[in-house]
Amino acid sequence: MKKPTLGIIGGGQLGSLLSVAAKKLEIKTVILSDDDDAPAKNFADKFIYGNYNDENIINYLINLVDIVTYEFENIPYEILNKIEKEKSVLPKPQINKLIQNRISEKKFLNDNHIKTTKYVLVQDVSQLKNHVNLLPGLLKT
Repeated sequence: MKKPTLGIIGGGQLGSLLSVAAKKLEIKTVILSDDDDAPAKNFADKFIYGNYNDENIINYLINLVDIVTYEFENIPYEILNKIEKEKSVLPKPQINKLIQNRISEKKFLNDNHIKTTKYVLVQDVSQLKNHVNLLPGLLKT
């Protein structure tokens, strides 16, 4: 039985680790990264440098692989949806869309009885002043 070829979108540390783990299972990897010096370039069987929104690059990836995953959440949702029409994408693009918005992500987790740290949505400095009780804390964009 032929082993699948795994497409990995993103060439950072997780892409590197995925490639190393796949090799142990005799699974070939194709990395697509928008960074020509991405660390995963050293571990993949094939490395594609290009923009995640470039339809030609995405079609090239689709033709080389059997299944696709991604190493970070900022892959355009529309691109993952396009890929999923031809290849299996895991995690599903809907999960990617959910985790691109931190408030939606935390709400989803809390709605499913998974605790998160306390958080509030702050859209300007005046709102931050209303939540000094949460300080010290982290402010993320």
